[in-house]
Amino acid sequence: MLLGKTKKMAMLGIMAALSTVLAVLGTVISVNTVFFTAAAAFLAGIAVVQYGLGLGVIFFLVCSTLDFLVNPNSFHILLYIVFAGYLVVSEGSYKWLKKWDGRVKEWIHRGIRFVVFSFLYVPVMIFLPGLFVAETALEQWMEADWFFPVLLTAGIPFWILFDISYFIVKKEVIKILRTVNGGN
Repeated sequence: MLLGKTKKMAMLGIMAALSTVLAVLGTVISVNTVFFTAAAAFLAGIAVVQYGLGLGVIFFLVCSTLDFLVNPNSFHILLYIVFAGYLVVSEGSYKWLKKWDGRVKEWIHRGIRFVVFSFLYVPVMIFLPGLFVAETALEQWMEADWFFPVLLTAGIPFWILFDISYFIVKKEVIKILRTVNGGN
């Protein structure tokens, strides 16, 4: 029993280190900020799936704290918190819905994910539009009537792409983790 807990903590520690490195790479290699930050956040959702909601939330808090301590760019820290928070709530809600029927469960889960995405995306879009548009165009575009509706509409395909990418990565990483853990 103790060996199982030790193995879990070791895997979560390795995943936290990898998550932090990916989040910092998003700052260092600024062209790939969203890619690296999303990859770092994927590990938070995977931690919930693999080790349960309680350890997943602790993992999220540890990674957020590590990111805060080592990442020099506060925008990227916030982006990580939004991405990882979305995945932790999404995976947690899926675990919460386990008693529901398969098809109903999937539609309720999609609805919850969309509400959580909207709850997180809209404030980021309003208060941090610089995450989505280059600073040189930002001032001019923010004055245009079309800017926020376009930004809001553009978020939906991004959300779908993010979700699909996460589910593909999650499937493969969980296969690897189960192989490392001896089929557990």
